[in-house]
Amino acid sequence: MFKKFISLLPLMALAAGVAFAQDDKGSLSAGFETNTTYYVDDAKTGAIAPESRFGSNNYLKMDYSQGNFAAGLQFEGYLPAINGFFPMMYGTDQFWRYDIYASFIDKGWDVRIGSLYEQFGSGMLLRTYEDRTLGVNNALQGIRVAYSPADYLSVRALYGRVRDIKEYTSSVVTGADLSLSLSSLFKMNAIDLALEGSVVDEYDPSMMDGVKPHKTGYSGRLNFGVAGFQLRGEYMTRQIDPGFYGMSEISADQAEAIQLELGYSGKGYGALVTLRKLEYAGLKGLMQSQENAMYTSIRYVPALTQQHTYMLATMNPYTAQNDEIGGQADFYYNFKRNTVLGGVKGMKVHVNYSNFFGSLPDMMTGMMSERKLMYRDLTIDAERWFSKDFKAILFYSWQTLNPETMGKGLPGEMWKSHTIVADMTYKLTRKHSIRMELQHLFTKEDHKNWAAALLEFNVAPKWSVSVQDMWNYGDTKTHYINGNISYTYSKVRFAMNFGRFKEGYLCSGGVCRMTPAYTGANLSMIVTL
Repeated sequence: MFKKFISLLPLMALAAGVAFAQDDKGSLSAGFETNTTYYVDDAKTGAIAPESRFGSNNYLKMDYSQGNFAAGLQFEGYLPAINGFFPMMYGTDQFWRYDIYASFIDKGWDVRIGSLYEQFGSGMLLRTYEDRTLGVNNALQGIRVAYSPADYLSVRALYGRVRDIKEYTSSVVTGADLSLSLSSLFKMNAIDLALEGSVVDEYDPSMMDGVKPHKTGYSGRLNFGVAGFQLRGEYMTRQIDPGFYGMSEISADQAEAIQLELGYSGKGYGALVTLRKLEYAGLKGLMQSQENAMYTSIRYVPALTQQHTYMLATMNPYTAQNDEIGGQADFYYNFKRNTVLGGVKGMKVHVNYSNFFGSLPDMMTGMMSERKLMYRDLTIDAERWFSKDFKAILFYSWQTLNPETMGKGLPGEMWKSHTIVADMTYKLTRKHSIRMELQHLFTKEDHKNWAAALLEFNVAPKWSVSVQDMWNYGDTKTHYINGNISYTYSKVRFAMNFGRFKEGYLCSGGVCRMTPAYTGANLSMIVTL
């Protein structure tokens, strides 16, 4: 009865808010998005179309606000889900799910009921969010109350049920977070200093016999900034779920994570170093949903590496491991315009280096190995306008990956690759431009050498047409050719792409999902009102 009452509260609040606002109608916004793919079999890549040959992800979102009151709902329809989403259900299941909320903000209070999106600190202890690229929507269903009596203090508390992809379950999360700004409290204008802390309890009645259903975690955080320097630190610990990881993999009863960030920004340059140590602090889903852990987790533990966007540089991305230690360093420098190196608009140079070591479970015994290299990447990219109409980006990445992190390769094997990219844009007129990418990946491992090219023509702000090819000339001799056309009119955007797409990982924000190879056509449409 209580679960039904919690789910009905947002609808009741929405109805009350609309009734209360009869004299002042407030504002209503809406948006619709659909992504639909038609699949065909492809003997060359081994891609097999599902029986229905269709996959379709659809989203309808509406929000209403009036004064301090806001409410909204979102319907999602998977008819069934497109390739790579929810792998346990791909091609076999059609389902709908929904989110609904109502909120009120006044005099330091912020109350929300219904679907809850929240993040404590960096998200290692708690983060619920939506990412349609990945298919993640792990909102809790319940109530959140936040109160800020002064500019130096804020408190948040929440209670909500966990979603298992289709529906909300009997698993419950309760949490609280406190943030105290010492610099605001003591009027230290030249210094930014804040202390923060969180506690989260997870109740999962599906735990095996003999395992406590309650798992509690804590985090403490420090933020300090002065004269361009910024230091952020977070320590997190929580009880482990041995049934999720496997008893033979567990060497302690507590998961731990330490993350440190040190940055400095000056005029025209900046640097940031991030270090992190994880012990079983990564993905944890519901006990009955291990195959879909990414979609049921209430934590956010992304890979702390360069997030590449060029197609060959993303061939084998790194994902955060249960046991890892390492970090990354970024350096940015802008050469001034109208100088020899800066050219007409200046030149931006970025260097990133990341390195992670970790241990993996043995495939036969499940015992964790000694720590060894998991991933290393050195990336250099430079962007420069050579004239008012011509811009070029030069990119280089040297990656070393332990393929066991993806369940591939042999023990002790390392995949090493060098990727170079030339990304060139030429403005033909004020509205017309053409862009070309030329890419090459050198490697002796996996499927050996690749070449890729993309040609794109844009008519701002409405049309974009492109064609690209990825060619594995070092091994399979396979071409992955596809084309794309998009059109934007007012608040409507249509896009269609068609061709052959290779098996691989699709990443967003350092989190990746596996996408099987497929051949076909995809139509997407976004409408906002």
